[in-house]
Amino acid sequence: MKGKFYTIQIIPEDSNGIRKYRISTKWLLVGKILLVLLVAGIAVGIYNAGSVTKRLVHYENMRVNNAQLIKQNKNYEELFNRLDSIWVLEGRIQNILGTFVENDSNKINSLIDKNKFAHTPSEKIEVDYEGIHGWIPLDEKKRLERIPNVLPVVGIVSKKYSEDNEHLGTDFSAKSGNPIFASGSGVVLSAGRDGELGNTIVIDHKNGYVSSYSHLKEIRTKKGRTVNKGEVIGTNGETGNASGPHLHYSITKDGKPLDPESLFNY
Repeated sequence: MKGKFYTIQIIPEDSNGIRKYRISTKWLLVGKILLVLLVAGIAVGIYNAGSVTKRLVHYENMRVNNAQLIKQNKNYEELFNRLDSIWVLEGRIQNILGTFVENDSNKINSLIDKNKFAHTPSEKIEVDYEGIHGWIPLDEKKRLERIPNVLPVVGIVSKKYSEDNEHLGTDFSAKSGNPIFASGSGVVLSAGRDGELGNTIVIDHKNGYVSSYSHLKEIRTKKGRTVNKGEVIGTNGETGNASGPHLHYSITKDGKPLDPESLFNY
């Protein structure tokens, strides 16, 4: 059986040179198949191009996110290093404060004497040997020891001295049971209950200064005893008229009230 053919004529406007082409139905079918494959190939190519573009955009987003994560990671590392430093500092502070919860004043003085020269200054400082504690005359040393100028408790100032408000002392908020220190050397004038002030210790420093420590939980000294600067004389509490554990600390000079903070060596 003969195959069918299609004849295609190309006729110019002047009707000269007419061209004829015979195409077999078989080749026409092949052409259709090739055309379909071409269209399908173009469609696949367009789809793949879109997919590649999408992947490139996704890759760029991943690259940007990765850069941000790297930056955040560096920030976290820096923060962790700072935390490590804080933890080390916290341990040192706890070690320091650990000396203040010791009740034995001899042990405290021993620890202070052992560590007071451990600090190395960042730069050289000219030393005035006349001012070093161990080089001054004994009388001068005793005079300085009697001045009530050290903090009587490890705590926070919760109420300041005010003559206008008739608050003739400084209040320190501190944990109940924290040690109370003698702010200067002297002789205990009284140690006992004193009305609204609760358990109170009064020390005469034999130089015109008199210091008092009120609202104590415990009294660890007695009347007539000589105490040294920094010695533990009691513990913080809330006896008497007190809304919470704190130390009411006051100083007089020649009988006149004085702001304790004007003497502190912070």
